[in-house]
Amino acid sequence: MTPDKTLFDVIDPKIYRFVHICQTCGQPNFRTTDQLQKCAACDETRSFEVLPYYDPSRDYALDADEYALSMMYALYKKGLHKTEVVFDDFYRKAPFVKPTGDYQGELGGYVAFGGLQQLIDIIQNLYFNESDIAYLRSKNLYDEDFLEELRNLRFTGHLDAMEEGQIVFPNTPYIRIIAPVIECIWIEAQLLNTINSESLLMTKGSRIITATDGQTVIEMGKRRAQGRDASVQGARAAYIAGFHFTSNLKAGKKYGVPTTGTHAHLFVQFFPSELDAFLAFAEVFPAKSILLVDTFDVLESGIPNAIKTAKIMEERGHRLNGIRLDSGDLAFLSKRAREMLDSAGLSYVKIAASSDLDEYTIASLKLQGAKIDVWGIGTKFITAYDSPALGGVHKIVARKTEQEWIALIKISENLDKIINPGLKKVYRLYDRNGMAKGDYICLEDETLDNLNEIILKHPTNPLKSKRVTDFTAVELLRPIFRDGQLVYQMPSLDEIRAFHRKQKSTFWEEYLRLDNPEVYPVALSDRLRALKDKLIHDKRRHSLT
Repeated sequence: MTPDKTLFDVIDPKIYRFVHICQTCGQPNFRTTDQLQKCAACDETRSFEVLPYYDPSRDYALDADEYALSMMYALYKKGLHKTEVVFDDFYRKAPFVKPTGDYQGELGGYVAFGGLQQLIDIIQNLYFNESDIAYLRSKNLYDEDFLEELRNLRFTGHLDAMEEGQIVFPNTPYIRIIAPVIECIWIEAQLLNTINSESLLMTKGSRIITATDGQTVIEMGKRRAQGRDASVQGARAAYIAGFHFTSNLKAGKKYGVPTTGTHAHLFVQFFPSELDAFLAFAEVFPAKSILLVDTFDVLESGIPNAIKTAKIMEERGHRLNGIRLDSGDLAFLSKRAREMLDSAGLSYVKIAASSDLDEYTIASLKLQGAKIDVWGIGTKFITAYDSPALGGVHKIVARKTEQEWIALIKISENLDKIINPGLKKVYRLYDRNGMAKGDYICLEDETLDNLNEIILKHPTNPLKSKRVTDFTAVELLRPIFRDGQLVYQMPSLDEIRAFHRKQKSTFWEEYLRLDNPEVYPVALSDRLRALKDKLIHDKRRHSLT
């Protein structure tokens, strides 16, 4: 095996579902069934330990809610489980956006679409292993025929999605699945868990990058993340959003995210004096020294000792990279620190700041004239502190009969929760300068060919519309899986990062601003709107009879 391959790449656990360990010679024998056979090494047939064989890092099948298995079983018993359906995934309200002052208008905002790479991995490795089957059998809810159906179940459908890093707006499908209903139900919890969490953190990171406006940003939220995987995936999302470094070494190893880090307060406390600590660290790491100056007293001790250290480093042919402030009044302290450093001839020394920062704090510090060059972002990013969940949903919008596709709709007293029915596609309309003018959701068989203008009508307010002419239309959903097979070439992490940066540049800053962002136009085609109105009317009329 090559260094980048594992046993699971060579012996596929979707085929070889058991490992038979010979009790005579200890040889593992990988088998498709639990039926005993001769040991390949010693020809023994008497004594084996038989265990389920699967990759625990890709143990995905039971990452589901029990109601999913209940529905899958009920549909199976009624012979409906292979009915082809269409599911859309979208969100209704942008996270993190808060009205300011007495603002009472419609709130805008966006989401940076994330998690596609993880979703691809899940789908490619999605199957019930023998340990899963044994667990389900122990619940005494399902018959053996159904468990055998699960044993052979794989994703066989079509999946289209926006590219990772794309900017997406409320009620716009970013994933569309066409597959047997049993598969669409099975994948729901995993899909939503992955896409919601990754998109949420990428969006938070993207907003922080907007606030920092080109300055260096470091992700350092490992210790406050909701578990190990969240910290690693969060570091990846941060890098795509535009962060420059992470403190998370696992993310560096797994994804190639650039890493950095210097020292904590304990390092300073470990030495006889603050100056001794600074000199020791600078001696060991002369090329990456950023000194934490708030262990005792920033202005009376920390910065003066950092200046002394910098001068000694200059004598040795090195330069101090920076100092870090981690507490106190960051605006005041950074301005005083800049004055002290400049007066000492150390204008090249950068000032880094941490301490529960987010996009709002950063924007406020900039308004106060803070002299901060590098931002360390931890808790408020990795926990999505002020909006800890993205309300992405997975909704059925059509089903196939023997004759045709039938559009489906879910009705609610809340207008925002009435879904857009049918098999659809999404266009983004750009002007001559490549700036986004609006998104247009239409039925799959509609085309924009030969259209010179489009009226983007507000989905719920008939008084609001926008006329778009001289546009270029780009379809946003890309083929990812066809008949269960991956057809999409996943870009590199740096390519996804560059793609996100490019997409942000196509929107006027009014749509991306932190407070009261302008509402980006997302409109339904006239045919889709008419279909939606008809289904609402028909369902309500039927409920009254």
